[in-house]
Order: sequence, then C-alpha cells, then structure tokens
Amino acid sequence: MSMKIAVIGANGNLGSRVTRQALERGMTVKGFVYAGNVEDERVEVINKSLFDVTKEDIADCDVMISAYGSGFDADPTLNHKAFLKYIELNEETKRHLIAIGGVGSLFTDSTHTTYCYETPEHPDFLREISKNIKLGIDELKKTSNVNWTVVCPSSFFDSEGALTGNYEIGTEEQVIFNEAGESRVTYEDLAMAMLDIAEADNYNQKQITVLTKQKHIKICRIFLKNLHGEVKHCTLK
Repeated sequence: MSMKIAVIGANGNLGSRVTRQALERGMTVKGFVYAGNVEDERVEVINKSLFDVTKEDIADCDVMISAYGSGFDADPTLNHKAFLKYIELNEETKRHLIAIGGVGSLFTDSTHTTYCYETPEHPDFLREISKNIKLGIDELKKTSNVNWTVVCPSSFFDSEGALTGNYEIGTEEQVIFNEAGESRVTYEDLAMAMLDIAEADNYNQKQITVLTKQKHIKICRIFLKNLHGEVKHCTLK
C-alpha cells in the first residue's frame, strides 16, 4: 500500500514540485489548494486554505507536507498562526508533519547568538515574516505530542535550479555552505529532501536546513551575428 500524503499549497512553487515528485515515487497525494487547481488527475484536490483544513480532511494521510507561505503582502502573523494550525491538526496522531520554514529563523553561525532575520542583510520586507515563522517553530518545539520536522531553505532559494539529487542536511539550526561558499538550495532539491524525510520518517522534532552541494553556475548567452548575418551564440559560465 502506497504512502498517502497531504500537500498544503499543492499548486505553488514548492508544493507543485513536492506533488510531482511524490507521484513519481508512487505516493498517493491529496492536494490542498486555496485557489486554482492541480493539473495532474491523479491528485485528489481539496479547495481549502490551510486554515480551513480539518482533522477529518487529513485523517487518511500518513504524512502532511506543508508548503504554506503567507505571501509578501499578507499579514505576517499568518505565518505564526500557520504553525498553531499544524499543531491543532496533527497533535495526538502518528502523522509526520513536515513543514517549510525560512532561512530567517536559522542562526547565522555556530555561536547561536543571532538569527538571520535580525541581521542588517536580511531583506526588510521579509523581516516580520521570518520573525513570525521563528515564533511558530518555537510553538512546535514546546509540543510533546506532535511528530514534526521543519525544513528551512538555504539563503538563496533557487526557483530555477534543477533537481541535482545531491543535497546536504544541516541539523544545528544554522546556515550552512557548500564547498564554493554558497548557501543555496533549489526548490527541486528541497522538495526531494522533504519526501526522503517522509519515507524514512526521520529528523523527528528537528528544525533542519537543506543545501544543494553543487556549485551554482550562472549562464549568460551572448548572441552574435557573423559576416553572413547568421545568428550564433556562445555561452559564458
């Protein structure tokens, strides 16, 4: 019998990748969407926002993966309230909650003195969102009756990057870097990590971060015309 997962935000940037990869693994997916639809007919689509989901809606699911994010223009406290909703839905169950976090809720280094959202480099428009995600994670950490994992991206959450399948997990609640000194993860690799965790049922009661090990190669294409007017291009890496 295949694993059945509930995906919150199943048609979003991250949720759509989780959904596609889950189906490729032979999982059964119940996708919750606030607006729009999920094109793959194999997905059982439920048109509800996170805050309207009930315990009954996910009673038949082994895992709940949440790709919820309030968006930049919404009330940032929704991100805190989202974690309270996760607790309400999953307490006193065996279901594994795997929720997206934010790099702002990680410490900047091993001293564990400063959160990323507290630094001058953190974008102002994300500061309150990140703070509320951190407050929400704190709520999860207080629980003893929820099987949870919070998965935070790296500093650069790359929406255009490919699935490399070569990722690293950091468990010290701080930003990590690859050999090139980059803190970057692709959406595809993070989705893969979430599903690997779902299958292994590991990193329980942990806030982790995911890093793509592969160096980021920026490609710039320059188009040139030769003497015959033919368009040629060269690729700079």
